[in-house]
Amino acid sequence: MNATKEFAALLIVALVAAACGRDQDRPIKDRLRASEPLTEDDIARAFDAVGRAMSGKGPRVKHGALTRQLDEKERAQLFNVLGDPRGLADAGLRAVDGAMVRGVRAPATSPQSEIEATGTVWIDVSSLLPRRYEFTYAMPGLGDTAFDLVFENTP
Repeated sequence: MNATKEFAALLIVALVAAACGRDQDRPIKDRLRASEPLTEDDIARAFDAVGRAMSGKGPRVKHGALTRQLDEKERAQLFNVLGDPRGLADAGLRAVDGAMVRGVRAPATSPQSEIEATGTVWIDVSSLLPRRYEFTYAMPGLGDTAFDLVFENTP
């Protein structure tokens, strides 16, 4: 009987610990869902949570039902934004494929140096995983690009 009580107590402690771990990112998820613009500190906290969410997962580009590895240029574009939260701007909330996402915008390197460009990563507010990347020129019609992302567990 005593062993059963000890096992039950350990089980309860394990369940509470697991629940607390899942709620670690609850405040930042709530902040990402809020309509007020993100501060630089909010973005830094969000990137910490995004890093935890991406841990052990590999990003892939999604085209309809097909997925493929990111090429070098796509990987560089994505991680240039995710690499450093300083100087980034909030791009607001919107829906992508039925999921609510929050955008974080950074200056991007344009192949045409006289024309400004931005890179925006759209982060799923529930999973904290990047869902979409957009490269946009300051002038319309110059070849803006975008790709959708999915994440798969890596071995």
